[in-house]
Formats: sequence, structure tokens, C-alpha cells
Amino acid sequence: MLRTLLSFIPFYVCLIWFITFLVHYRKSDTAKRILTWFLFTCVVLYLCHGLFFTVGLTHTMECLWTLCSLSVYPLYYVYICNLVSRPKAPLKLFLILLPGVVVALGKYAFPELVGVFDNARKLLFAVQVFIVIFFGYRKLRAFDREIANVYADTEGRDTTAVKHLIIAFVITSLCSAVANALDRQYFAQSDWILLAVITPFSVMLFALSYIGFTRDFSFEQFVEDSKEHDEQPTSDTPAIEESEAGKKIDELLKTNQLYLTQNLKIGDVAEATGICRTYISAYMNQTKGMSFSDYINSMRVEHAKKLLSQDPQNIKKSDVATQSGFSSERSFYRNFKKFTGKKPMEWANTVTASIP
Repeated sequence: MLRTLLSFIPFYVCLIWFITFLVHYRKSDTAKRILTWFLFTCVVLYLCHGLFFTVGLTHTMECLWTLCSLSVYPLYYVYICNLVSRPKAPLKLFLILLPGVVVALGKYAFPELVGVFDNARKLLFAVQVFIVIFFGYRKLRAFDREIANVYADTEGRDTTAVKHLIIAFVITSLCSAVANALDRQYFAQSDWILLAVITPFSVMLFALSYIGFTRDFSFEQFVEDSKEHDEQPTSDTPAIEESEAGKKIDELLKTNQLYLTQNLKIGDVAEATGICRTYISAYMNQTKGMSFSDYINSMRVEHAKKLLSQDPQNIKKSDVATQSGFSSERSFYRNFKKFTGKKPMEWANTVTASIP
């Protein structure tokens, strides 16, 4: 009974989340729809896992397990690609599934060569893990840099949580490598060994599903926001000198304190100055050495320091966050620590101690 319960834990996790995603399928963006198919593949995969550790698998089911095990990582990579971009040829992305299909079909058609195809599966699995971890992480980092040049408040828009999942993939991949090296028969010997392997997979799958489901920001929204007020000056529009443009941007942000606006976007600055978004982004990156997000939040932190220094003991930190333009206390604390090296309370205590 205990072995049956342990064996099917990942299956139950995937099944519950698959049903949840399926209910919202029509309203989902492309990335979430691909994640739905990823979870369906995981449902079949971990059903086969559970059956193997309880009643065993037929040759056909063994081949189905091979197909699914070689499809989950490619599908997650396709999910990442659609999360941070809109591929020009989206169907070609699914060609990454083809090697797994070939190995599974070969194993099914030539049962006498099962050992050969199992070795091919292990090698292909290692290649897939490398692709997801290396190239997937690079895509997420590149997208976050773009996000930071469009939004002052990146929380809920960047892919920090998804990048954390890449780390989880590393951990579970190590478990998979051990499982592949020892063979699944080894884990059928002890319930505790089985639990040690099942647990990280179950936690990772739950976290992956939760983060994917609760993520409301889509690539389509990013494209819409990044294109706002990005028109290049026409021939009828007088050219703005570089120094004049920079002065105009600084005056709007510092003198007029536009940086205190919550959920500020670079398009808002472009609209207020009449300068194209691309130039503003380049100006901040090259002249200030910061992304749009860092530049705005650095000014917000300086404003917060002034508020804290006025009455460090009695002022509410939530009020400081709001009055400084931060969209949340979490964003306030994270950025304050980033630019000062201290938490707001630590910095406030330092100010108090320095007052004679």
C-alpha cells in the first residue's frame, strides 16, 4: 500500500495541475497552452513510473515511457521560448521532439535491441538537459534585460521564478542521472530509496505548475508595451540634439519627479518628452550605465532615504515605499538592499545612531 502511494505521487501532482490548466486552456496564452501539453506528457510519464514500481510495464508501455521521458524537457524548452519570444516558425520548435520519437519507435519495432535504444535514450536525455539548462537560461536572462529597459517595476514581469526552476531542473536532472545509471530496478528494492527520488520530482513539478499558472504577464503584453511611443522622428520633426535630449529626460525625471509614478514604463517617459523609447533606453544604458529599471529605482531609493532620515523611528516603511514610487513593499526592500547594501530598518538605525 505504501509503495503504491509513493509511486504515484508525481502522477497525482501532474494530473491535478493538468486538469487545472485544461479548464483555463481557451483563455490561456501560447506559453500556458504549451505548459498544458507538457503536464499531459508528465501525467503519462509518471503513470508509467507508478505502474513500473507496482505491477510492472509491458513492452508497449515501456516504449510509451521512453517517448514521454524524452519529450518533457524539449516541451519545457518550447515553453521557455514562447514565454520570452514569439518564434518566427513555432512549429519548427517541435522538431526537438523528433529524436525522442525515433528512439521510442525504434525500441518498439526492434525489441531485440532494447539495450541499444536504452543507451541512446540516456545519451539523448543528457543532451536535452543541457539544452534546457544552458540555452533556456540564456533566453530567460536576455528577456529580463529587455524587461528592465521597458518597466521600472519588473516584479511579476521578469522571469526570476522561472530561472529558479532551471536550478530545480539541475537538481532533478542529477537525480535522473543517478536513476539512469543505477536503473529503475534498483529503486524498487526499498520504499525509502523510492521516496528519496520521488520527492524532488514532485516538489519541482508542483512549483513549476504553480509558477506557470499564476504568471499573468505574457510576451504579448511586453510587445504591446515596448512598442508604445517608439515611433522614430519624421522628416517634419526637428531633430533633438543629444545634449538637449539628455537634459530633457533628466529634467523630467529629477525636477518633475516622474520617477515617483508607480508602474512607470519607458513609454510614459517617451510620451512626456517626445523622445523615442529606443533613444531613452540607449541614453540610460550608455550615459548612466544602468537599465531603465535600475536608473528609476536608484532615484526612488534616494527619495526613500530622505524620507527615512526625517523621522526614522516613527515613519512607516509601507508609507515610504508608496511615497517613493514603489509598487510594493517587496520591491522597495529588494531595491533598497540592492543600492545601499542594507535593509531599510538597518539604514534607518544607522542614521539614528549618527544623530548626536
